[in-house]
This record gives sequence, C-alpha cells and structure tokens, in this order.
Amino acid sequence: MLGFMSVLSRYYFVFLIFYFLFVCVSFIIKEYKGESAYPKGLLAVSILLVVFAFPILSFDENLMSVDFEPLLLGAVVLVFITAGPFLARRFYKRPCPLITHAMFFLIALGIISLQRLDPGLAVRQLLFAAMGFGASLLIPLLFRIFREFEKLEKLYILICLGLISLVSIADILSNFVNIPIVTIDKFGASRWINIAGITFQPSEFVAPFFVIYLASAFRSKPNMRKLIFAGGAVSVLIGILVLQRNLGGALMYFMIFMIMLYAATGSLPLFGAGFAAMAAGSVFAYHQFAHVRVRVAAWSNPWADISGQGFQLTQSLFAIGTWGPFGAGLGRGLSNRIPVVERDVIFSAIAEEFGWIFALLLIVLYALILMQGVSISNRSKRPLYALMTLGFTAFLTFQAFVSIGGNIRLIPMTGITLPFVSYGGSSVFVSVLMIGVLNWLNGQINIEKEEKKEEEE
Repeated sequence: MLGFMSVLSRYYFVFLIFYFLFVCVSFIIKEYKGESAYPKGLLAVSILLVVFAFPILSFDENLMSVDFEPLLLGAVVLVFITAGPFLARRFYKRPCPLITHAMFFLIALGIISLQRLDPGLAVRQLLFAAMGFGASLLIPLLFRIFREFEKLEKLYILICLGLISLVSIADILSNFVNIPIVTIDKFGASRWINIAGITFQPSEFVAPFFVIYLASAFRSKPNMRKLIFAGGAVSVLIGILVLQRNLGGALMYFMIFMIMLYAATGSLPLFGAGFAAMAAGSVFAYHQFAHVRVRVAAWSNPWADISGQGFQLTQSLFAIGTWGPFGAGLGRGLSNRIPVVERDVIFSAIAEEFGWIFALLLIVLYALILMQGVSISNRSKRPLYALMTLGFTAFLTFQAFVSIGGNIRLIPMTGITLPFVSYGGSSVFVSVLMIGVLNWLNGQINIEKEEKKEEEE
C-alpha cells in the first residue's frame, strides 16, 4: 500500500504545487484589480502535503514496518504550519498571505526532504524554523519601540562589519588563547563558528542589518559623500567574505547593494560601473585565490574529474535528469549519495523524487514571491519602506536563484542554501525573520494607503 502511495506521490505533489500556484496567481490578479480577498486553499495545500508525505516516509519497505518517529515529526510540522498563519494575522497588521503561506509551504517541503536525507537534520530544521518564527512575532513590538530606527544607519553597518569579522577574529584568537570559540572550516570556506557546541554562520545574521542600513542610507537620494561611504563599507564587507572564501555570501551582498543602489538613484552609469568593478574583482580573485580557480574549473567542465572535483555537480545533474518529469517518487531516490546534498544540492534531490515539473513550479513559486514583494514595494509612499521591502525580497529570491543556478550548472556552486528548504539553522532562522519584516512592512504600507485615502475623501 505504501509502495503504491509512493508511486502516486509522483503525480499528487505536482498537482498540489500547481494548485498552490494557481491560488497565488489568482490572489495577485485580484489584488492588482483592487479587490481584497484572502486566498483560500493555501493552508489546505500545505496540510495535504504533510499528511501525505510523512506516512510514506515512516514505512520501511525492507523491514515491512512502520517507524513512528516520522509520524510524530509530521504531526508537529502540521501544528506549526497550521498555527503559524493564524499567529501571523494576530501579531501583524495585515500580513501578506501569499508570502506567509509560501514560507510555510517551503518549510514543510524542506523538512520532508530532510527527513528523507537525514532525519536528525529535519528535527533541527523544524526547531530553528519555529525559533525564527517565534522571534519574528516580536518584530512589530521592536519597530514600535524604535520608531525612528532609520536614524541609526551607521550603527547597522558597524554591526554588519562586526558580525562578518567574527570568524576571522575567532580564528586568530584560537591560535593564542584556549577558548571555546573556534572557526570550523567546511568545504573550503571558513564561515562557521562553534560556541559551546552551538554552530552558526555569522554572515547569515548580517543580512537584516545590511538591508536596513542600505534602506536607511538611501531613504533620500544619496549624495556623493554618502555613496562613497556606503560603497567603501560594502567593499570592506565583501573583501572580508572573499578572504574567508565565502564567495556565495560575497556575491549575495554585492547584488543586494547594486539592486538597492539602482532603486535609490536610478543611475544606469553607476549601476554599470558597479558591475564593471565586480568583473575586475572576479578576475583578481580568480588569479589570487586557488579555491576560486578550483570552483570555476569544476563548473566549467565537471566531467573532466567526475570522481573528484566535479563529483557533486555531475551527481546533481544526474539526479535532476534521470527520473523524468514526475520523478522517482518520494523515498525512492538516491540523492543522499551526493556530498552535502542537504545544504548545497537539495533542489536536485527534490527534482529527483518529485520530478522536474515540480522543480520548475518551485522556481515559479520563488518568482511569485519576488513579484509580490516588488508589488508591495511599489505601493509604498515612503522610500524607506519601499527600499526595505525590495531589499528583503531581493535577498530571499536572489539567494534562491544562486542556489538553484549552482545545482543546474548555470553558475558555479557557491554553497548558498535554498531559502526555507535547505538545511541551515542560522539560514532558516534569519530567512523567517525577513518574512516577518516583510509582513510588518506590508501592514505599514496598507495603513499608509488607507490614511491617504481618508485624507482625499
């Protein structure tokens, strides 16, 4: 029976995500027409995804037995994704339903995929997602306390530089002092810190402060002095990331800076100059750092060393292309053989078992999140809110583009996680916080719109 359900899942999950997208598109169209209607059916899709997936994952075909731990985890996930949207509506003034439900759908999908690959990571992912969501409910209170938070722009960039330097500082200190803070070097990049057994990636926590800094600095059209200061600070931040071999992080922060800079200035020459500088920096990094050359070589021709440097990428491509449009069926893939699949290559694992149709529709879902975020940004009359909304939306969706692009060999592998889906405690925690800020911004922008309408009447 469970074997039949696994085969049936090949078509069932495609139908679920297709219906989810249909409801999202209908909501966007109604909102564009000025109609206010809560999108019905999004929560039901997430519930049906969880209810169908975890019984399949609980059944061991070899032993012909049922493991109740996946069922228990599924029950907890069910409570989380059901209570989450309700709590969001209680704590935020008019949160965006599309973005909120998309987040919970992606979190559920990620936990299902991780349960297949490493059940222990699935539990940890749920824990970090719940912690992030609990922290995000405090965001309205924080913004109510710090009403003029935009005036602290220099503090935000100092926090960014301080957080990004923690890895380097810990690495230096660990050579001289016997302290419980050590740098953990993984997969060629020094990004992680371990404090008393708790591992986290400081660069992930930079993201919210980075976006708020840029939005605060560019809330009025920046003059040359402010542009030079912001450009210099961002250059230092990116330089530190490159030295830490965190190339994906460096790319992310540069792109967000360029997007928000162009939104604030509308200057194409400035935009072009920024990309010229990036091109020059990329060439310099390629010649100066061996790890950059290794990654580029693995990307340009992974087949040349299929059992070595190109192994991860070639296996990723095999996983995507082997089982066709509907995949192998949940629980029947072999993606756990790919190195670091739960962090770097989870999109390929999903494509293998859910099919490339599902994978394509997953990309469409991220595109709809981008469209909705841009729509919210365009509705704002305050440049600060518009830039913050654009920055957080761009960060999440460009991160998805970089992650998926690496999996399909569009760009070199960077180690960037797929938002809400890939395993990563600090990553999912911060991503959920970003959605919280977007929900708060959506409420503030709607309040602005209503107040203006009342003034006109």
